[in-house]
Order: sequence, then structure tokens, then C-alpha cells
Amino acid sequence: MVGERRSRGPQHLVPVRPVLRWAGGKRRLIESLLALLPSSYERLIEPFAGSAALFFACRPTKAVLGDSNPELINFYEVLADHTDALVEGLLSLKASRPKYYEFRRAKPRSQVSRAVRFAYLNRLCWNGLYRVNRQGAFNVPIGDRLPNHLWTRQQLEMAAKALKSAALVCSDFEQTLAKCASGDLVYLDPPYPKGSRTGSGFNRYTAAPFTAADHERLARRAASLHEEGVRVVVSLAALDPLVSLYAKAFSILCVGSSSLISCNGHTRGRAKEMILKNYD
Repeated sequence: MVGERRSRGPQHLVPVRPVLRWAGGKRRLIESLLALLPSSYERLIEPFAGSAALFFACRPTKAVLGDSNPELINFYEVLADHTDALVEGLLSLKASRPKYYEFRRAKPRSQVSRAVRFAYLNRLCWNGLYRVNRQGAFNVPIGDRLPNHLWTRQQLEMAAKALKSAALVCSDFEQTLAKCASGDLVYLDPPYPKGSRTGSGFNRYTAAPFTAADHERLARRAASLHEEGVRVVVSLAALDPLVSLYAKAFSILCVGSSSLISCNGHTRGRAKEMILKNYD
């Protein structure tokens, strides 16, 4: 069946490691998520793509990856459609503090140049965080490490090949979810609400923050997808106001704890995470 979830093995596509670091990414939860997925589905739809860890682990034959961050979607488009130019541009770079801040100040116009800048900043920024100010300018400082190797050709080319199966959409989640149909599998991974636990939640990945009202709007859309027969998986911080939004249609699994983002490493909190699903 189209979109059948692949398992590891010589006759199946090999999972791909995500190219991007992403604060709140679900790489370490992949095994828990994979264990909950249905055996088959038509398409995988992710309206909060981020590092697309689940997509790269599943390697579905059809997918829709959406995000409201235009630089993120541009990077994936360039990686898929202009692979050679992007790979050559990235492999020519070395980790450098002056270069990082030069890139951070830069405002390139071409798709490929924007993708190179985005990837370089992502690789070296603090904690894989993508944060912008109210004017939409990226303002994350460089992290503590300057690795000798930033990417490998194989890693980039494998990710590019995987992306050939995905339609890429830069939009609010409602526009991405408008593409859903019965038989699809939707994975929702919204940002943590700002102020969760120790005040370390984060919600400004674009100039417009993701608010409590957006979480309520997302939960209403998830409920309507349930009524339409679409299978939905949601990952959330285990906060009662959030989880209660999904209580009627979704079963809940607690999957442990993770560090929330904080500008001060000494105040970084721990929060349990939940995976919710609307099917048996």
C-alpha cells in the first residue's frame, strides 16, 4: 500500500538522520513514535516539520511537510531540487565564530544562498534553537562548540533523496492540514507554550509567535480530523491545560521527560512529554 511504514531491513529504505539540529526535535522519541504508528497509511503529513525526524525515520513514499518558517522550507526545497549546488556550498565551509556572525548579519536573496546561510547558522547556533526577534531577524548566539566536520556529502545526499517523496509547504498549520484526506496519517508537534514549567518554553520561530490561542485552534482542527476519519498523532509537553484540549478523542501515553529550552543552562527545566493518538 502507498505510504506503508518501512521497518529496518535489506529490502526496505534505510532511515535517514535529520540534517538539521532543532530545539524540540523528536529524534530521541523516534522509537516511541514508530511503535505507535499504524502499519500502513496513504501519506504522512507534518504541519510542524522542524527537523522532520519522523519523516526521515519512516521514509514514506508520499508525504507533506509544512512549516510556517520560510527559511526552513526554503532549505528543504533547495536540498531536494538543487542538491549539488547546496552540497558544494556547505562542504566548502568551516566552523568559525567570525563567519557565524557574518552569516547572521547577511541577507542573501537567492534560494541557494539563503539555504547555505540557514544551514550554517543551524549547525553552529546555541542548542539548535531557531529564534527571531519581532522584526523576524535571527538572533541566536553561536554555541559552545566549533566541530571539525559540519556535514558529510553522504548525509546531505541521503536527506535530499528522501525529500523527493515530500511536497513542501510554507504555511500556517491549517493550510497544510487542509490537504488531509481519510487514510492519511498526521503528526502534530507544536511548539511548547511560552512560560511552561520554569519559564523556559519557547514560541517565536517566526515573527508571529505560537500562542495559547493557536494551541486551542490546533486542538479544534485535530478534533475535526478525527471526525473525518484521519489518524492523528500528537506530541505535547505534559501540561494539563494542553493535554485536556485533546481529552475527548485521544488516548494518552506518557513517554518520559526532556529538557526545555532556557537561555540559562542552570535553570533549564525538566518536563514530561505526552504522545497522544486518536486510533487503536
